[in-house]
This record gives sequence, structure tokens and C-alpha cells, in this order.
Amino acid sequence: MDQRKEFQKIDGIKVPREIPLERESPFRSIAKAISWRIIASLTTFIIFLYTPGANFALEVLTGAVAVEAASKMLIYFFHERLWAHIHWGRNWMKYKLIRRIKLEYIRLKRRRAQIKVKLND
Repeated sequence: MDQRKEFQKIDGIKVPREIPLERESPFRSIAKAISWRIIASLTTFIIFLYTPGANFALEVLTGAVAVEAASKMLIYFFHERLWAHIHWGRNWMKYKLIRRIKLEYIRLKRRRAQIKVKLND
């Protein structure tokens, strides 16, 4: 991307433009990971709670592990489909924080200039 188009000058200060990226924000990825971990853990707990047999060998023989694997794949599919409808954090902006800081600095600089003008009047 052309570097000249990524920035604009405001009051003589080079300010980066917000550039939307076609990827999820890190916060969205963290939220998805946490929500999936909760769902997967609950699924495992429920499956092993209702699986007949009291010991691990019997649970493996009865197919609880296979049921868990298949059910988690199915539940993960629906988990991803649900997140596809949640728009929060989908468009991540390049330079967003730097731009906000520099624009706040420019606003502060303008306010100081206005106060100086009022004091001189």
C-alpha cells in the first residue's frame, strides 16, 4: 500500500488514517476462544456425567470418547455459525489507537490556542 495515502496532515501533524483490515480483532478472537472453552467443557462434563459406567475403561469401551468428539464437532459448527452473526470486533482498524491519540493531541492544541486568543482579547 502506498505510504502517502495512509497518512494525512492535520494542523501540521502527520496522522494515520484508519484502514479497515479484513480480519477479526484480537479481542473478538479471545471472546470466541473463551466462549468455546466454556461450551466444550460443559459438553464434556454432561457427556461423561450421563455415560454409563463408573470407570474410564468402561467409558472408552461404551464409546463416550467417540460421542464426545462427534458432539464437539457438531457443537463447534453451531458455535462458529452463531459467531458469524455477531458483528462486534469483525473489522479491525489499522492505526486506530495511534490516530485517536494524535487527534486528541490536536484537539488539546486547538483548545489551548482558543484560550490564548480569549485571554489576549
